[in-house]
Amino acid sequence: MAIGVPRPLALEKPQAVDLAQAARYFGAHGEPDAATLALLQKCAVPLLAAATPRAVWLLADTPALTDAGLLPGEDVHKHLKGCGQAILLAVTLGPGVDAQIRRAGVGDIAAGVASDALGSALAEQTADAAEAQLRQWAATEGKYLTGRFSPGYGDWDIAVQPLVAAALDTVRKAGLCVTDTNLMTPRKSVTALLGVSDHPVKGQLAGCGHCVLRTRCEYRKRGKTCASE
Repeated sequence: MAIGVPRPLALEKPQAVDLAQAARYFGAHGEPDAATLALLQKCAVPLLAAATPRAVWLLADTPALTDAGLLPGEDVHKHLKGCGQAILLAVTLGPGVDAQIRRAGVGDIAAGVASDALGSALAEQTADAAEAQLRQWAATEGKYLTGRFSPGYGDWDIAVQPLVAAALDTVRKAGLCVTDTNLMTPRKSVTALLGVSDHPVKGQLAGCGHCVLRTRCEYRKRGKTCASE
């Protein structure tokens, strides 16, 4: 059952990888030391060059998403409370980044781990950029968006990934596939959902203090937020 029309979202490649974020993925606590920073800087150049960001999104009525089996669990419904519609979003850095991570790790485990951390940071940056564009669209439509909520958050089962990918037609629209184990390929990809409302929704748009994940949120563990504060 069609729930919405997938639309490509033009993305510009970030000019640089967020090294502070990459350092957190790398396992650094606080400011990274000089050796870690130098390794990340070295690995960031070829990884950024290999990235070919693509994104696709669709707008759908929340009941249609529910009927299609895309919204199992309670947490995602709490996130969408008061939202008659929702946006599905998929963002990928492309296969070149996965290949570069593998190349970097050949004979140099540290470089491979650093490149993987850089890829994760760049994927989040790219998803943030896509979200910013969607917020601009929402503003022109007089709409309000929640923060991003991804499969695997709370009790929104990661098993919905194939349904999300199918709804967004990610194979054709973004070159993004989902494996039999619900993992994405290319690996450095992000799928998410954002609630859409005609008016500010109390709690949903108010930041971390009202989020259903609270202390379980991986964003907060990494020292950042997924919603605009």
